[in-house]
Amino acid sequence: MSDQDKRKYKRFKGKEGAFAAFIRPDEFINLGQIIDISLGGLCIRYLSTKQEPKGCSGIKIFGSNGRFIHVDKVQCKVIYDEEIPEGTWEQLSTRRCGVKFENLTVRDKSMIQDFIDHYGYDEALKN
Repeated sequence: MSDQDKRKYKRFKGKEGAFAAFIRPDEFINLGQIIDISLGGLCIRYLSTKQEPKGCSGIKIFGSNGRFIHVDKVQCKVIYDEEIPEGTWEQLSTRRCGVKFENLTVRDKSMIQDFIDHYGYDEALKN
């Protein structure tokens, strides 16, 4: 069984302009580009300095390509956070992180679905 078959929600690739930021209470941590997203979570690619997302209290999701959409602080759990070997510099490294959304309200789900509708695409349907 493939990973996609095990997922509860269908994943969509992130379009250009789709971003997410890990946050702590009133403090920005890391900003990255969304690789893929679903109603269950997302995966982002970001440049890392010293602060890792493990202590994050949530994630902000936003897009700014044509239509601005902002999903404020969604609770999440970091599932994995790994270095991407290529493009690594001495002080910065490129990382890939997957998070699972937690305790979503009806409003959160609606806003995430709106974000997916505008900033996600199904790679299987792409020509």
